Amino acid sequence: MTSSQTPMLHIPELLAPAGDMLSLKAAVENGADAVYLGVKKLSARAYASNFSLDELEQAIDYAHLRGVKVYVTVNTLIKDAEFSEAARTLQSIAAYGADAVIVQDMGLLSFLCELLPELPVHASTQMTVHNTESVRLLEDLGVKRIVLARELSLEAIGSICDNTQAELEVFIHGALCICYSGQCLFSSMIGGRSGNRGYCAQPCRKQYTLKKNGRVVSVQSNFLLSPKDLNTSEILPHLIEAGVSSFKIEGRMKRPEYVAGVVGIYRRLLDRYAADPTGYFVSGEEFRMLEQLFNRGFTHGYLSGKPRVELMDHGVPYNRGVLVGTVRGQSGGGYVSLKLSGSLNVGDGIGFSCGDVGETVTRISYGGKPLTSADKGMIVDLLLSNSVSAGTQVYRTSDTSLLKSMERSFDSQTPVRKVAVRLKLIAIKGKHLELNFQDSDNNIVRIISEYIVEPSQKNPTTKGDMEKQLLKLGNTVFHPVSLEVISDLDIFVPIKELNNIRNNAVQEMDKIRTSKWKRIFERFIFSLPPHQEQNLGKPLLAVSVNTLDGLLSAVDEGADLIYFGDENYRDHTKAKFKEAHDVVFRAGCRIYLTTPSIVWDYEMNELQLLIRQALEVGFHGVLVGNLGVLRLVQQIGCNFIVDHHLNILNHRTVSFFKRLAAEAVVLSAELTLEQISSLSRYGNVECMVHGDLQLMVTENCIVGSLLGGKGNACCMPCRTNNFTIMDEKGFEFPLLMDEHCRTHIFNSRELCLLDDISSFVKAGVRRFRIDARYMGVQKVQAVVAAYKQRINECVSQEAISGLTCRDLSDKYTKGHYFRGVL
Repeated sequence: MTSSQTPMLHIPELLAPAGDMLSLKAAVENGADAVYLGVKKLSARAYASNFSLDELEQAIDYAHLRGVKVYVTVNTLIKDAEFSEAARTLQSIAAYGADAVIVQDMGLLSFLCELLPELPVHASTQMTVHNTESVRLLEDLGVKRIVLARELSLEAIGSICDNTQAELEVFIHGALCICYSGQCLFSSMIGGRSGNRGYCAQPCRKQYTLKKNGRVVSVQSNFLLSPKDLNTSEILPHLIEAGVSSFKIEGRMKRPEYVAGVVGIYRRLLDRYAADPTGYFVSGEEFRMLEQLFNRGFTHGYLSGKPRVELMDHGVPYNRGVLVGTVRGQSGGGYVSLKLSGSLNVGDGIGFSCGDVGETVTRISYGGKPLTSADKGMIVDLLLSNSVSAGTQVYRTSDTSLLKSMERSFDSQTPVRKVAVRLKLIAIKGKHLELNFQDSDNNIVRIISEYIVEPSQKNPTTKGDMEKQLLKLGNTVFHPVSLEVISDLDIFVPIKELNNIRNNAVQEMDKIRTSKWKRIFERFIFSLPPHQEQNLGKPLLAVSVNTLDGLLSAVDEGADLIYFGDENYRDHTKAKFKEAHDVVFRAGCRIYLTTPSIVWDYEMNELQLLIRQALEVGFHGVLVGNLGVLRLVQQIGCNFIVDHHLNILNHRTVSFFKRLAAEAVVLSAELTLEQISSLSRYGNVECMVHGDLQLMVTENCIVGSLLGGKGNACCMPCRTNNFTIMDEKGFEFPLLMDEHCRTHIFNSRELCLLDDISSFVKAGVRRFRIDARYMGVQKVQAVVAAYKQRINECVSQEAISGLTCRDLSDKYTKGHYFRGVL
């Protein structure tokens, strides 16, 4: 390839977090191309400071003035009671000139595409987009950018880039969720704080005990669900070459100094690659700085393939800092003798290898004399408030000098981030003084002063005099790259007039750079649409099974609908599908094929074949678990039901899937009965009423990372053993590892709503779902029979009798149906 044929090098946008105004300044001044930030109440980081609407407009103007884009996160699931406020907020976001809004909720997305098409939409990573078909579905809806799931490999990302047109965004640094984002109910179910709504209590950072076949397994440390932090600095060229549009840094909960440091380093790395792709490197100082700013240990995540043990740090769920020394022994008076392997300053934060305690360095002594700082190799006495023994390693968790250095990068009165401008002054005798002011985005300001240039009486104004005044742009965001002065000789222009024309040009350019993005709307009043009349009909009982024995039991006890299959779909054959269909057909039921919530591209063709085989033998349709499979079944042209994995929480989402011809939608397990009653009037809704609720699905095998051996190949202890994890309160959560070595974590309590079925019937629900895939045959019979009887009693209005939840399960929960979530 000749140099003229070399493709243009594309450097992705560097996208930085901004939890507050200081963090926004830190990101902008250190080289971010764009920032993402949240508004109060509508952000997936509800515990971040976030911005009020008034602050948001100021933030957008601040960024736009400096040539930085702003994406506003509205990436939570929206309840109907919140929809009116969300609609007004979104219109304000659009009016203020936001470059895009980041959305998780499909109902909110459809609302935006229909009623605010002027505001570009980015699909949040909370949408769990992990395959090409999902991207294509969102492209078809008009979504401009998709934030991909963090579980994808470089190869998978590259393939999606090659086969879709939308912009793609990936995370490059910061904290990782152990669960696929958008599929986590752990925080929600154990504490009522929904991660899908921005209130995650981070149960993944707690301690758990691993149990194998009911017995405790001794492992080195017990933070079994806590992954390391993502750091892609070393493999950044591979991500650039994959073709993504935007690199995202996690951290809206982090302090501004962290944002400044991480953004500044990745800015240098991207510029370094752009200058010389073959000479890319990460210096030791840069890597150590990333470690010092915050780390739980670093990992490349899934980008280089399944990381197994390298993903997790089972011993440190918090910032571990950088090792700076080892305790040699006690020195008396609260001091310890410390051999330094790195520098240490008074004011630094430190932690210890012996536990999760930490403190601030208040006194360092060397040879009896106090020091403010000590260097690597020194043996010093360190005053501690914690008792530590010899051999304890000391880690610097915060470096006061580094933090001060980072603070200086964004707290100066003189902006660091500058906009290049070209100036042209025209000063001709007898004519108005004129200044043309053009920025790097080709915005042009032409200021014509009221002052008419006069001949000089004594001391003429020289070109040098005029240049000197016009170039005084120090406290503005503008940096002059050229100045042309066209003038007569022997003229007089007062300094005041030069200052005025310069200042007016600056003010006008400020206005242009901020106002050009703003949009004008007529205020609309949002209200819930009228309820549609529903032909309620007889309630139906749906039962999920994954074996023929389970299917027979469910059918014999009166199931109306069968959902057949699970994550291990390779166990199924066309012959098994035919046998299952024939049993159901004879009983007068309908059968649907269950599809997984996670289906990578390399799995899609096989799944498509199975769907076609199931339909060929007479299956009525498909239970859809992700957006990619939804698009697939639309192309096939078959009946489908949308499963609860797609987080259906409001009327717009129900109506959206109804418009796509969904036969029914399975509502989110985070809804209350009152909310369900309202949603049942917008479409055919189904509720999960009994079974094991999945709380998490993780791409990495939890058991394999602990017991699978240290090599690349796992010895698969999950194949012949049963595993659970137990929290500090003694609750046990079953683990199921599927054929792709993904881990599915289930709730410690079985969901049971048998005692409340009459309330659901009165609420308009006409489809009830039992997940019986992990029950024995006798349990399936008992549960299905009990629910069938209870439904019949409700229909016939007979006195309710028979079994209760206590008869079906000694440990059960009613979920959120009567308590709700934050």
